Amino acid sequence: MAPTNTTLNPETTIRIMQSSLAVQSHFQLLLWLQGTFQEAISHDMLISFSGTVGGEPYHYEIVSATPGLRTAKIPHGRFSEFRNGFYQHWKTGGESVTAATMPEGCGINMEASALQAELRSMKHVLFHAIPDARSNVDHLYILLRRTGSFTDRERKCFELLLPHVDAAMRKIDGLPVIQPEHIAAPGVLSSLVKSGLSEREIEILEWVRNGKTNMEIGMILHISANTVKNHLQRIFRKINVSNRAQAVGKLKEIESGDAPESAFA
Repeated sequence: MAPTNTTLNPETTIRIMQSSLAVQSHFQLLLWLQGTFQEAISHDMLISFSGTVGGEPYHYEIVSATPGLRTAKIPHGRFSEFRNGFYQHWKTGGESVTAATMPEGCGINMEASALQAELRSMKHVLFHAIPDARSNVDHLYILLRRTGSFTDRERKCFELLLPHVDAAMRKIDGLPVIQPEHIAAPGVLSSLVKSGLSEREIEILEWVRNGKTNMEIGMILHISANTVKNHLQRIFRKINVSNRAQAVGKLKEIESGDAPESAFA
């Protein structure tokens, strides 16, 4: 659902900007965009393109909590028409932040019908680009949402926050590393942030929810199993639980609506 508030609290804006500085991986970027960033602009997916102005090759990223909808699973060539269409729309529109309804077909033709159906379920788009004159490339960012048109307030927020999205995106690897298939809903991620969990702690909690052991999490994040254990002890204190099972259970309760989001406090 589209946000109903018409202004963004300055403290919230600063918190969103500050939390972007902690992004060090593709998964942390996802947690930020699906968590804190949602307070400014609710969205279901972000697609970015970077490359030579009007040419090839180009790089792209998909940031979405939807299971299976990952950058590595969509062939590069399937996005060319999609990217070129939005880029031309941005150029002819005065190179300004643009909110629109997703064009019919949207220039995506993928053999994986489930992925194509998911992308086609996105009905509203908000997009803008950041030109890099020194390298003669453009960095195009597209937010997608299933329901609710993007508002004028969200257009202004996107223009304000996009440099932070761009800076965070440039810090991560070109191809996403392993990340869990199941990600908590944006409202739950936001509650975790408000409860005092760091991006790293949320990342570890999501891996716990996906059934990984401390050793496996350590291997994924390139830290020791003992460091993972220490992180988990801090997580348990912050969300008021005693063990992994209780932590996962609380996440499930919040997502199912059986407990208020304030239960994290």
